[in-house]
Amino acid sequence: MHASLTSSSDFARKAFGITVLCQIVLIAIYWIDILTGSHFETFHSLFDLDSEANIPTWFSSAQLLCATLAFWHAATKRRATRVLFLLVGVATLLVSIDETAQIHERVTWWMGQRYVDWLPRFAGANFWVVMLTVAILIAVCQVLATDVISVWQNHRRATLIAFLGVIIGVTGGMGVETIGYKIFHGPSPSLWYKLEVTVEEGMEMFGASLLLLSGLMMKAKRSSEIGELPKEGESPVAPQIRLAS
Repeated sequence: MHASLTSSSDFARKAFGITVLCQIVLIAIYWIDILTGSHFETFHSLFDLDSEANIPTWFSSAQLLCATLAFWHAATKRRATRVLFLLVGVATLLVSIDETAQIHERVTWWMGQRYVDWLPRFAGANFWVVMLTVAILIAVCQVLATDVISVWQNHRRATLIAFLGVIIGVTGGMGVETIGYKIFHGPSPSLWYKLEVTVEEGMEMFGASLLLLSGLMMKAKRSSEIGELPKEGESPVAPQIRLAS
């Protein structure tokens, strides 16, 4: 069991290292395209971090999809905390779909505001909707409280990594993007704006990598825990200790 857990943990770390290396390569290609004046249209459209439906978008979506599968695999191992892992997997799947389908961009375009600066006005004009949403979230947290505590106790390091991934991804996708658009975006993209795009997309990709690492770590540990459990109908047998004569 210990060898299996070590092997799975090594795989998780190697997968994380490979994804980070891919991010560095994608960012390097983006800046090579900028420094060469974006003369190669096909090359530019495939690797432009500020565009959609290209290789960087597919890479982020693929990372989140793999994280979804890892969380769902962990959910199949134990009934305890199964609902929580399923919900986390659904959340990462929705974000993965959003990366390619651009759902939130379409919704905010329909509302007439692309960035999060519409939230304060919406909250002020729809106070009871906001309160109802908060009440629902509190109720969901109460239902899942036992599962959350169990996951924290058994997967503390992986949980911290997941929280860090969410914070980095959301900060990049909402905070940095909004600030960059309001301050640096103009009739023609400046070098500062392109630097902001690099930071924003880099944070989103790195956040997805952390979620993938967290999912693989939880999957590995829960698989090893199953290996320790006796089969149905068997009773646990204490290990025999052979004494030297």
